[in-house]
Amino acid sequence: TGSTHGLGMSMAKGLGQAGATIVVNGNSSQDKIDKAVAQYKEAGIKAVGYKFDVSDEAQVKEAIAKIEQEVGAIDILVNNAGIIKRTPLSEMEVADFKQVIDIDLVSPFIVSKYVVQGMIERKSGKIINICSMMSALGRNTVGAYAAAKGGLVMLTKNMATEWAKYNIQVNGIGP
Repeated sequence: TGSTHGLGMSMAKGLGQAGATIVVNGNSSQDKIDKAVAQYKEAGIKAVGYKFDVSDEAQVKEAIAKIEQEVGAIDILVNNAGIIKRTPLSEMEVADFKQVIDIDLVSPFIVSKYVVQGMIERKSGKIINICSMMSALGRNTVGAYAAAKGGLVMLTKNMATEWAKYNIQVNGIGP
């Protein structure tokens, strides 16, 4: 998720150069997804794109089923989609706080919930949650982001312990 630009694209390119087929996800525009797919292909990486909102459970469920049918099994999931709103907590709107939590914490849960079903059946898989240094450090104006990423660290630990018996490795990194 979140592989149309930036850190997500860099990680996906690395996986693609190692032989993975990249499934590009985005929610902003099909044009942005198409441009990202073209960049991967220019680098000699097999890539396809799917537009869906990672915070919408119905869209995720439908998209994962479609990806598995059209592309194949998902062996590696990188939960990278995220947002940050730099607003002092005393001035932040509750809706903005909830949006950051939904995208940065709830979305990795939703996407993993549907991807892990196939991994459990195959008894194999890897999930990488992109946490943050803000998982452990506080800083002005990023309270919602830090709360979400701190929660993601604990979610990662719980995913790892629940799914280890199926040979599924779950890790969190804090770039």
